[in-house]
Amino acid sequence: MRIGINALYLLPGRVGGTEVYIKNLVKWLTKVDQENDYIIFINKESIGVFDELIQRVRIVLCPVKATSRPLRILWEQFALPLQIRRLKIDILLSAGMTSPFFSPAASVLVIFDLQHINQPRNFAWYYLPFLKGIIYLSAKTSDALIVISECVREDVVRHYNIPPEIVFISYMAVDGDKFFKRGKEDIEVVRQRYNLPERFIFYPASSLPHKNHKRLLEAFKTVKKEVRDVKLVLTGSRDYGYEVIEKNIKESGLDDDVLFLGWLSHDDVPFIYNAASALVFPSLHEGFGMPVIEAMASGVPVICSGIPTLKEVAGGAAIFVDPSDTGDIARGILSVLTDNKLRERLIENGLERAGMFTWEKTALSTLSAINSCIIKP
Repeated sequence: MRIGINALYLLPGRVGGTEVYIKNLVKWLTKVDQENDYIIFINKESIGVFDELIQRVRIVLCPVKATSRPLRILWEQFALPLQIRRLKIDILLSAGMTSPFFSPAASVLVIFDLQHINQPRNFAWYYLPFLKGIIYLSAKTSDALIVISECVREDVVRHYNIPPEIVFISYMAVDGDKFFKRGKEDIEVVRQRYNLPERFIFYPASSLPHKNHKRLLEAFKTVKKEVRDVKLVLTGSRDYGYEVIEKNIKESGLDDDVLFLGWLSHDDVPFIYNAASALVFPSLHEGFGMPVIEAMASGVPVICSGIPTLKEVAGGAAIFVDPSDTGDIARGILSVLTDNKLRERLIENGLERAGMFTWEKTALSTLSAINSCIIKP
């Protein structure tokens, strides 16, 4: 059977955890499945991303850019089906939340979250109706859907009236070869490279409003009154909303206590986790929350929002806080910084919890969704 993978959405360094997802999914699908042939459709910005897999997958470069999302979606709707027919694809797995409505192959769609419904302020008003329509029609015309948590599954079934039996949960995972507890010498190299402080709280996130930076900064100001030597380190691409975060930092008087590193190499991120005193993750909305399990796998205690998705992912291995309450966020951070027994318990439970999420499991559950499809003639 020929399985196509639609990765036209991929914009390296700009799509957060979904980039980690598609890279690892393709890698592990080709490891656990030796029976089927895989053909991956990529855009111009993704040249080289999958080169390490070139012996196991066929890469088809398409004349489209992910930066031009409307044009990319139009190409996906009208030109991609021609490629599918030409290459005799049996099933198409679309990993970017949109897929061709009239695919000549069976269609499996990956949905990471319904941010366009739950957090509409993250999108331009003139673009939002188009995006809502495209994702809705992609979901309704797919033979199977893959979601990354039970919470997203409930959202998809409720908002799109999709039969629950065709919506498969395939959790994201953590790469155990990269995220683990490291020695001090390894950490020190990256600490010097980025001029990291000795003691800091880490928050890797985009600058979109739902990431809740403003409340985190207010909470951190309270933390500084109790623990003076701690800093806050932020990473992420300088997207829509970054200027607001810069303004909030200045207004809070935390210029000397907050370090923004921007987008980092995936090779350096595991070391920064290891150097951190804790991960704080006060997001208002998540489909999964990959940094939570990355931190746990690195032996770092986690303070995160008590939203349903993060409770589902973190289990009992994190301190949960109300993301709308700056006082509660501050209390959560302070408890981890000042209570060594609590830290040790969180680290131990976190390592165990992170071990439950592997890319092999993700690949196998993805195959279950693929195999559920009736192949179109």
